[in-house]
Amino acid sequence: MSPPSLPSSPHGEGADLQEESIAQDVNQGESSTAPYKYLPKHTFGSIEYPGPISHPTSILKVIHQQDINECFNAPISGENSTNRPILEMRYNGIDEPGGPVRGHRIPSQKLLLKITKRRKKGKEKDEGVFTSEIIGSIPQTVRFRSMADHQWTPDSNGPTAQLVNSLKSLDYNAILDYTFPPLDEEFIEPHENTFDPKIKYRSRLDLQPTPLFSTKNLPYVYNYKMPNQAISEPFFDRRTQTWKKRYVNKARVAGVGPINVLHNHKLGDVPKEPTIQVKNKIGELDAKLLNKLKEAFEERPVWMRYHLFARFTHDERKELQRVKAYIPTVAYLMGTGVFWKCLVKFGYDPCADKNSYKYQRIFFYPNKKTIKTPINVDPLDSEEEEIDETKKKGWWLEKQERLIELNQRPPLDVMKAHIFDGKYLYRERGDYQFGDISDPLISKYINDIKKFKSKCSSQTGWYPNSLFKLIRNLIRIKYMYIWENHLPAPNNLCQNLIDEYENKEHKGDNDDIDDNDDGDNDDGEEENDEDDMYPNLEEKDEEENENEIEIIKNQDQNNLEDENENEV
Repeated sequence: MSPPSLPSSPHGEGADLQEESIAQDVNQGESSTAPYKYLPKHTFGSIEYPGPISHPTSILKVIHQQDINECFNAPISGENSTNRPILEMRYNGIDEPGGPVRGHRIPSQKLLLKITKRRKKGKEKDEGVFTSEIIGSIPQTVRFRSMADHQWTPDSNGPTAQLVNSLKSLDYNAILDYTFPPLDEEFIEPHENTFDPKIKYRSRLDLQPTPLFSTKNLPYVYNYKMPNQAISEPFFDRRTQTWKKRYVNKARVAGVGPINVLHNHKLGDVPKEPTIQVKNKIGELDAKLLNKLKEAFEERPVWMRYHLFARFTHDERKELQRVKAYIPTVAYLMGTGVFWKCLVKFGYDPCADKNSYKYQRIFFYPNKKTIKTPINVDPLDSEEEEIDETKKKGWWLEKQERLIELNQRPPLDVMKAHIFDGKYLYRERGDYQFGDISDPLISKYINDIKKFKSKCSSQTGWYPNSLFKLIRNLIRIKYMYIWENHLPAPNNLCQNLIDEYENKEHKGDNDDIDDNDDGDNDDGEEENDEDDMYPNLEEKDEEENENEIEIIKNQDQNNLEDENENEV
C-alpha cells in the first residue's frame, strides 16, 4: 500500500518529503524477527511409506483407501494403551495374497508445508523462485517400524492357482470342469537361485498364501546353549530309583569372599591367612597379578578398593573384578568403625597400631538432596522451582571437562582420585583416608599425634572427639567450596572453626569421650549400639554443624565482597 502523495512545491520540497516518508515505511517493515504466520485449522494424516514413492496416490497400490480411512477414523486410545490402530500394507498388491507389513498410528506434532517453485522459461539450470506455505497440521502419523515378512510368489499356472482365479472371477464353467491332478511324489526340482547360490532346489508343492495372517509375532529362536561353567553331573533320583544327569553351575562358589572383621574385636585377633576355600583357588590365579597385589599390601597395609584398583591396568582391574579369589588371598575386610570397607593386610591390626591413624577413612555425600513427600512438602510453596544443575546425572564430569578445555583446571587423573589437596577434585564423591589429605592446613591437625588417645574408638579412631570433628569439618568446608565453585578453597573459610577449637583447648573445655566409654570391648564381644557404626557418624553430626557452616559461608562471602570493593 503506497503512502498518500503530498502537494508539490516549486522548490521540490514535497518530493523530498514523499521520498523520506516512503523510506521510513520501508524501514519500519524490516525486522530482525521472523514474520508471524497464522496456522490453518485444517488437519491431515501422514503415512511414512518405507520405500521410494513418486506420487502420493501411489500408496493406493499397496493399501486400500478404506483401510486408510478406518485407521485414521479409529478412536484415540490412551497414551499407555497397547491397542493402537493398525494399517496393513502389501508390497505384492492389495488384491494379491501375502504377508502384510503392519504400521501403527501414533500421535505427532508436525506441520504440512506446500513448496511452490516457479521456473523461469528458457533456463536450462534448475533455477527459480521458491515459496512455502503452511497448509495445516498433522496430528496423527502411521509409521512402519517392523521388518517386512517373507514374501513368495506361487506358480500362476499351477492347478491350485487356476482354481483360485476361477473363484475370484466367478467362472462357473471353470469351477465345474476343475479336476484334481494325479498325485506326484516328486516334491522338489532343481533350480538356480540368483540370491543364494547355496539353494539348488525349490519346492513343487502348489501352496497358496493364506488369506489372513495373525498379528502375533513369532518368538525369536535364540538357540540357547549351556555356558562353559555348567557341568553335567550324575545324581540318583530317589523317586524313580535311577541315575540321571543334571547341569550344575560352577561359576560362583561360596566361601571365596574376604573375611569380615568388626571394629570391636579383641586386639591382635585378626586373620593371618586366607580360608581353606580360598587356598584351594590360589593355583588357578595368575601368579604375576597375585605378586603385584601382594607388593601393594607390603607397601601399604590398608587400602580403599578404588585406590587399590587404580594402581592396575584396565585388563588387570577386569581380572580382579571377575575372579573374586584375588583379594581374599592377601587381605581381609573391616566391616565397621573408622576403617569401614577398607582392605587390610593379613596379620595387621589397625586398631592396635597408632600409626594406622593415616588410614582412617572419612567420607560424605555433597549431592545428597532431601526428597519431598506429601508429608514434608509445604502446600504453599510454588510448584515452579529453579532448575538445579546438580540434579542432572553426570553434571560434575561435564563441568570438569569444560573447565579442562578452558585450561582452568588440570586433567582428571585416576591416580590422584584418592588425594585431597584443597585445590582441585579428581573424584565427585568425598571419600578419603587421612594419609592422602595433603592440604597443609588440615594436615597440621591430622598429624597432631600428641593428642591421640590410648585406644582406637569406632567413632573417631585415635583422635579425641573435638579434634576429629574439627578435621572432618575442615575437609567438608573446603570440599564443598571446590565442589560448588570449581576453584581452590582459601584457608580463611575455616578460620572461625579453628579459633573456636583453639579457644576451647585453651580454656580446657574438653567434651571428648572417655577411653573407657568409647564403645570398645576388649573381650571381643559385639555390643548392640547403633552409634558404633562409623557411617552413622556423618548423619549424627550433620545437623549440629549445618548452621555453623552456613554462618561461615556468609561471613566469607561478605569478606570477599569487601575485598572486591577495596580493589575497585
